[in-house]
Amino acid sequence: MNKKLREKFILNTLYKNGEISVNKIIKNFKITSMTARRDIAKLAEEGYLIRTHGGALRADPLDNMFSFATRIDSNKMKKINIGRRAAKFVEDNDSIYIDSGTTLIRMCPFLKDIKKLTVITNSLPAASELTNYSNIKVTLLGGDVMHERRSIYGQVAVEQAKQYSVKKAFIGTDGVSLKKGLTAYGNNESQVSNTMADSANEVFLLCDSSKIEHNSTYKFATFVSINYLITDSGVDTNIIKEYKEEGINLIIV
Repeated sequence: MNKKLREKFILNTLYKNGEISVNKIIKNFKITSMTARRDIAKLAEEGYLIRTHGGALRADPLDNMFSFATRIDSNKMKKINIGRRAAKFVEDNDSIYIDSGTTLIRMCPFLKDIKKLTVITNSLPAASELTNYSNIKVTLLGGDVMHERRSIYGQVAVEQAKQYSVKKAFIGTDGVSLKKGLTAYGNNESQVSNTMADSANEVFLLCDSSKIEHNSTYKFATFVSINYLITDSGVDTNIIKEYKEEGINLIIV
């Protein structure tokens, strides 16, 4: 019961103030720092907040149907499973790129035990989450901020991305189909994704099954640039067969 009360207090405080500190939770409930951080970590995994070094930020500053918080709750367990599977490809001493997007952010908690990991990202939530782990060196690309998608984009971000080379790139998409390849609502973020994917030895596309055989406005990549497509079991069996016949390395979780 105390745990439920703490969670309610955390969420109510975030709703009113937009942020909460670990010290505030400790003081209010007379608990240890470890317990307070565990509460925050649980709510972060469920998509209710964004962890920071000393506490948490509200995950829904924009109250509209297209907000990051709304999208991160969509198909939550599918995205968690995809993120968990993708993280298994990451090894000690790796250098990786993590794209923006609500599926990509689900990778982050599963990277906490990787030794000497370097992560480059244009995702504000990913950077915030990963800075909690001392074993991970995080580089956040600079540039313009896309508030709704919590990401960095623009020419400055692209030019910075060109300076880096990674072993593995984990990217997202708004839609993917055999006919059009990878598509997005616009080319802002996809330019950064393309640049980092071009520098990588291996490229992993992460998307839940709702994106499969769905086309968005802007085509930004083909399957030739992708080594693995990781998605969930909601994909139609006929589509799975077609993708495999095309030689696409499809991983179903």
